[in-house]
Amino acid sequence: MAWAWRAAPPPATGAATPHSRRAGLRLHAADPVSSVTANSSSDPEAGSSSSSSERQRTPLLQAVEQRGNRLHEVPFHVPGHKRGGSTPPGLQRLLGSALRYDLTELDGLDVLSAASGPIQAAQQAAAEAWGAQASWFLVNGTTGGIHVAVMATCGPGQALILPRNAHLSAFNACVLAGCTPVYAQPCCDPQLGVAHHVTPTALQAAFETAAGRGLRVGAALVVSPTYFGVVADVAGLAAVCHSHGVPLLVDEAHGAHLGLHPSLPPSALQSGADVAIQSTHKQLSAMTQAAMLHLAHGGRVQRQRLARALQVLQSSSPSYLLMVSLDAARAQAADPQAHEESLAAAEYARRELSKLPGLQLLSVEQAAACEGLSSSSGSSSSGGGGGGGSSSSSTSLDPLRLTISLQQLGLAGYEAAAALEEQHGIVPELATPTCVVLALSIGSTRQHAQALVNALQQLWGQRSGMSCSTAGSLVNTMPSVAPAGEARLSPRDAFFAATQAVPAAAAVGRVSAELLCPYPPGVPVTYPGEVITQQALQQLRLVLQQGGTVTGCSDASLQTLQVVAE
Repeated sequence: MAWAWRAAPPPATGAATPHSRRAGLRLHAADPVSSVTANSSSDPEAGSSSSSSERQRTPLLQAVEQRGNRLHEVPFHVPGHKRGGSTPPGLQRLLGSALRYDLTELDGLDVLSAASGPIQAAQQAAAEAWGAQASWFLVNGTTGGIHVAVMATCGPGQALILPRNAHLSAFNACVLAGCTPVYAQPCCDPQLGVAHHVTPTALQAAFETAAGRGLRVGAALVVSPTYFGVVADVAGLAAVCHSHGVPLLVDEAHGAHLGLHPSLPPSALQSGADVAIQSTHKQLSAMTQAAMLHLAHGGRVQRQRLARALQVLQSSSPSYLLMVSLDAARAQAADPQAHEESLAAAEYARRELSKLPGLQLLSVEQAAACEGLSSSSGSSSSGGGGGGGSSSSSTSLDPLRLTISLQQLGLAGYEAAAALEEQHGIVPELATPTCVVLALSIGSTRQHAQALVNALQQLWGQRSGMSCSTAGSLVNTMPSVAPAGEARLSPRDAFFAATQAVPAAAAVGRVSAELLCPYPPGVPVTYPGEVITQQALQQLRLVLQQGGTVTGCSDASLQTLQVVAE
């Protein structure tokens, strides 16, 4: 039987709806006139671009496509470009006819905040693909999903455990929720001078710190995989959380592809996480800013609380182009065959690059070895990590993420990235003082990998005979992570406090109003609300002297710092 999307009857008196005319769409048996699969002279392109099976696989895409193809309709609705009719010429050159499908909550297109039609069907298909109890489309990236997950699990007076090197959105979520952060110390890589993942041992130490401070933990948030491709022991982290009766939230922004092919590590949900937030646009084929939030089975996080937080934080005018891209990306990625070419390309690149002496690829052994190294970081909790090597660690690597160091060839990461882009047209995802990060994804091909290999072979040939006595000097003299200062204000209170700029020397002993993060190692030494210590200032200055960078500060020279006004 064919199906079509129709407006539901009006809600009962007093029912809250975001759009009274359009709220609540339901699935009904189709008649020949309203069927999504129907084709008519007024819909010249309907039914011509995809098969019946594809329509069933991408319900939202097909509903939007059908409505956008109704060329006889005269739009007296938003958006203002009127289905592309008044598109500025420059934008027209870029987007062509795409704005015909940039629609709003018209009859038959459902409402994101109260989905019951094609959006609901598309989200259910996503839940089935990722093994979730429920999945939600996000139009504000993983940033928005992290805010939602924290607000749904932590409230004022509660604590959120998170890595000291978590994305800024996690700290900002504490501002929104009014909760108190308790930091877990991530493993630091002495070879690359970067921070990786959190181990179960470090997470347990953070729980003990929270208990010592009399804080009740609402949730723990970890990052996996990291920007550098390290996949944490999510199963071990989940076991620690669940032993304390606390849900595990995973910032899986760079891992939407995990678990979708036998050659990929398992996803966070497959490993026992309770909530996973994924940037579907990063590793899959959705448009930039499109993401998903997945809720696991098990009941540790209430579905209704997530839905409520989404209504608070998501736009009431979401982009249908973004949501359609999520529907299409899910349908593509759910087929394991779709990942074959990118995995083969990554394997080829690793194999060929490993033949170049002096060029170092981050390995699972290197990442796991960091777990056994002690750290002097003074985050709110400390703990060196679990096993000291790959034999006892459950850490793994994302095969599609290549983290490369050319320090032995005398090239800093920034220099290598610039050479790759300017001389060879190879554009990396990220560069640090010590390494270059290259992100392969579902769209990567063997030709991409060959171009990368050729470029690095040429770069290696240019540098292999040169002196490299200064290579790695930044990492070899990298200061230990300074102990964090006392937290005198909550993130929320620090956010709303009056601030002032003072000379850096005078900032010591004052409460910071900005996040100060040195690269390397990428672990903030001071968060807003924490006291700026002399050790922290010394570390920041030393990193700058050695060619590193400090992010989060309003004055990049560190001549002045923003502090809470007294």
